[in-house]
Amino acid sequence: MKKTIFTLCIGLACLPVLAIEEKEMDIEEITVTAQRAQIASESLRVITSLTRDDIEALPVQNINELLDYLPGIDIRQRGSNGAQADISMRGGTFDQVLILLNGVNITDVQSGHHNLDLPIELGMIDRIEILQGTSMNLFGLSAFSGAINIITGKSKPDAPPVQANASLTAGQYGLFNPALGGKFKADTWTISASASYNESSGYTYNTGYEYGNIFLQARTEDSRSGRWNIQLGGQLKEFGANAFYSLSYPDQFEATKTLLGSVGWDKTFGQWNIAASAYFRTHYDRFELIHDLSTAPAWYTGHNYHLNRTLGANLKASYFSRIGKSTIGIEVRDDHILSNVLGDSLDTPKPVPFTQDSVMFLFSKDRLNLNYFAEQAFYFGNWAASLGISGNYNNMFKHNFCFGANIGYQFAREGNVYANINRSLRLPTYTDLYYKSATQIANPELKPETALTTEIGAKWAHKGLRTQISAYYRIGENIIDWIKRPEEEQWRSMNHTRVDGMGGEASVSYRYGYWLKNIGVSYSFCHLDKDAGEYMSKYALDYLKHKLVFSLEHGIYKGFGASWQLSYQSRVGTYTDRSGVTTAYRPFWLLDGRIYWTNKQITVYAEATNLTDCTYYDYGGILQPQRWVKTGIQVKL
Repeated sequence: MKKTIFTLCIGLACLPVLAIEEKEMDIEEITVTAQRAQIASESLRVITSLTRDDIEALPVQNINELLDYLPGIDIRQRGSNGAQADISMRGGTFDQVLILLNGVNITDVQSGHHNLDLPIELGMIDRIEILQGTSMNLFGLSAFSGAINIITGKSKPDAPPVQANASLTAGQYGLFNPALGGKFKADTWTISASASYNESSGYTYNTGYEYGNIFLQARTEDSRSGRWNIQLGGQLKEFGANAFYSLSYPDQFEATKTLLGSVGWDKTFGQWNIAASAYFRTHYDRFELIHDLSTAPAWYTGHNYHLNRTLGANLKASYFSRIGKSTIGIEVRDDHILSNVLGDSLDTPKPVPFTQDSVMFLFSKDRLNLNYFAEQAFYFGNWAASLGISGNYNNMFKHNFCFGANIGYQFAREGNVYANINRSLRLPTYTDLYYKSATQIANPELKPETALTTEIGAKWAHKGLRTQISAYYRIGENIIDWIKRPEEEQWRSMNHTRVDGMGGEASVSYRYGYWLKNIGVSYSFCHLDKDAGEYMSKYALDYLKHKLVFSLEHGIYKGFGASWQLSYQSRVGTYTDRSGVTTAYRPFWLLDGRIYWTNKQITVYAEATNLTDCTYYDYGGILQPQRWVKTGIQVKL
């Protein structure tokens, strides 16, 4: 695997350089600035946007760690450094967040555990947009509690025609993470490529991992042919999964393979804007409850294999008039899975790829989705409002409908207040419906979960000062969860009749030149009113109640600087520890820091996570890393 990944990394990362070896290279530093949010209107809700500069300043090495600093977002890691993590928003579950890559829905239909299997590195990202709550025009009813849009491949008009970068990070526990990337501009086209490899021997027993990413993207903005965005990416990953899904089995192991691609286009014709895209995603998963079959008990006859494939296409048309913007859209999406565990029985079993075992796929399932929406936005002076309706037809769950109403008022050039109400829907995953093992048993009669969410908020910015605040109330019905009694071995999936949630987020930050590059504080609160009773909840009632984050980035002397992040988390819920004792989650503080030296071409840094050696758990009984020291260098040309 290492040789394959290394060869692909070198070949792909060299593409931009090979294409321009005869041209001069301008080595001026590139500055990427924030642009208008792409996933929803900023005047009708608060959208958090992280720029390239924000990302580079933080002591993080992957998207999981980056998102963990943001208010309202709960990143629960099992494996370190991007090996495996779940993302939740506002007390929701990890299946309720929509993940977009350059506006394309890449959410996994098998399980939300795989939503962050992304074939990109932080160095490739230009901006990340975080939307709390749902929006009519996201083409995905799975944006139940929020959406994250990762934007790559953009280039400023005055950027040099050739840009190349390389980085190397190493640290404790055998951490080794090289990465290469580059951009090449030719006429109206910008071609980007990146490749990386990441491995570690693990911070405790059976937590080692290795994975590689490759990503290629081509963008153009031509007034005649329109704007095109083509992307293709792949990831190979395998990791020790020490008790990830059951503390009774410390020798779990998992390997995944991800391939995704899309073609997007949009063009303006007078008062009309037409946008269309087609995409695919394939994900292969091998899960081993017991890694070494020679030591397995008689009842464990083999591992779990899953191969899911998503195909989709959408079309959206907008008309701009004196009163606002009228938009309609439609999407067709087909989700198919082959498995030896999930789905309905196959008439003829099919061989499992990528394995030498005599294993066959025994089950399959196919779901056809038709998503559609219509929305009218109104603009009068400093006022903005929108009304919309969306629907979903699924061959398993038939027709379901949602709606949204939003209003906002811009009281200053960089300040607005808003209020909205939206109804959202999330269909059960294949794991929710069909998974059976020694530790879990699913319910094929699950219903889709729905929520009605009302929200108010405000944001304001002036010079270096930025503030935002929001509050919400959510009425959730048929919320999907996995539950069990403390003495039971198996978790069972079920619909909670009703789970209401309330909470909010607030943040303030200030920037002032070199000596005080950024100082900020954010706080989020969530409360769910349903008690698990005699049952233990694995996801829906096991949520982050308080999250407080202090951040500081400052200069030191002549290119030297530092950034610090202090966070507090308090989680509701209980778990059964390795001794069989029911234990409540304990709150904890984490301190992370980075010291660096940088100029226009080179950045050298040393960083450490969990500086105080805090013992903590994101999931009950799965110990997270204590202090982890890393060093690295980044070169830009």
